Amino acid sequence: MQTLLDLDQLRTFLLIAETGSFTKTADSVFRTQSAISMQIRRLEERIGNPLFTRDGRTLQLTPHGEKLLTYARRLLELNHETVTSFRTEKIQANIRVGLPDIYLEHMVEDALQPIFQDYPAIETIIQCEPTDALIDNIRRGLLDLALILQPAGQKRSEVLNSSRFVWVTSAENSPHEQAALPLALNRPNCSWRKLLTDALNTIQRDYRIVLSTSSTRSIVMAVRSGSAITILPENMVSSGMRILTEEEGFPKLPSGSLSLIRAQGIHAPAIDLIAAAIKASFRKTIRISN
Repeated sequence: MQTLLDLDQLRTFLLIAETGSFTKTADSVFRTQSAISMQIRRLEERIGNPLFTRDGRTLQLTPHGEKLLTYARRLLELNHETVTSFRTEKIQANIRVGLPDIYLEHMVEDALQPIFQDYPAIETIIQCEPTDALIDNIRRGLLDLALILQPAGQKRSEVLNSSRFVWVTSAENSPHEQAALPLALNRPNCSWRKLLTDALNTIQRDYRIVLSTSSTRSIVMAVRSGSAITILPENMVSSGMRILTEEEGFPKLPSGSLSLIRAQGIHAPAIDLIAAAIKASFRKTIRISN
């Protein structure tokens, strides 16, 4: 078995793991599917174990593939860090980054700090929008990178953080005891909103929408004040809120995932740098904007 791993093969492996598809990976790197398959076969030969398995139409990582995934990310990030360390002063760019406003504090105070300090010629332009708008802006070429939060299973890119969705109410008041539940929700085409209303319709619970907004922080403020309830990923629940349980009549909800997506066909060292910084930061404990 060859002991030297090929970074291009590792990058292809990582893309397949993220997209769940050989075809999508081939399309994203403008190569044939047979070329992608050959890269994976050669990587499996070097590792000495199969990396993927199929369950019907679903492509899954084997236990060896799961193990390699961690190492592949570390190796590619280290390679990127090594190369870019020699280019710090040369990189100049304006990079557009979108995210839900609830993550703004963590983005500015944690994720982007290395960029601010080490790359003075990079200007980061931040846009706060809900996930549906961010995905649309990525497709239209209006953003370079976007953090999106959506129910698990709607996989678009590498998952940075996962948390189950929970029902939340005020820690001091009881809007959840009203006959028709007052709801604070994102805009009508938001996947969170559909998840919430579908759950209430399933149990035939009456509700009324008191706030519809593109600002997650506004939703949080409405919940804290006792004006409404909503659903949030559990790791976004902060002071002034409490979780509602199944014993209180609120059904169990699926998990949500925080992912980073990027505009297709745009390749720039500055985008790679910011993407790496965001990934490293948002895989850790996330600080929520109050």
